[in-house]
Amino acid sequence: MSMRSLAFVAVALGVLVGQPVRVDAVGPDPNLRALVYNTNLVQAMDQCTFSITNVGGVAACTPSNSSTDGTHFTVGRVIIRAMTSRGQVATLLRSSKATPPAAFANKLVHTVIVLRVTRTTGTPLVTWVDQTLNCPNILVPPTGDAIQKATLLDCGLAAALADNTTNKEIVSVQVVDNASSKAIAVPGVPRLR
Repeated sequence: MSMRSLAFVAVALGVLVGQPVRVDAVGPDPNLRALVYNTNLVQAMDQCTFSITNVGGVAACTPSNSSTDGTHFTVGRVIIRAMTSRGQVATLLRSSKATPPAAFANKLVHTVIVLRVTRTTGTPLVTWVDQTLNCPNILVPPTGDAIQKATLLDCGLAAALADNTTNKEIVSVQVVDNASSKAIAVPGVPRLR
């Protein structure tokens, strides 16, 4: 075998070995019917990266809000629906009965959604890169309570990804203060009263 032939074989093997192989990859089931994502929101808190104490046998930190907003509220909810409509993305925030009352009053906030979108019908079946959506701003009225209804298109999702032939995974969702760019509210399970 000549050196030239060996070079061609080496290049061909390099191409084959260098390509990712997804032998078991299959598209999502087009019959899946998950029509609504509904989550309660809790106050965003800083991550405990370096524990300073141990409580109940688990490393812990003092609660803080240096990288989060810390505004108090009593009710928070985000609902995302499969079908495109004016209420496809609904954000509800209530702080009228928080301590202090109306803590959200006159704040400018918006909902940030990270979606992973996969085409379930047609060709090619693909998963697009994660989409970070910034929904329209909400100027919270003096009562401290706000409701916003929008579509994923309003929030910045490309029309080709917004149709009803795609699965939309909610990778993350949060409500962010526009002035500080800090998270105010994130999905969670509120404490029992």
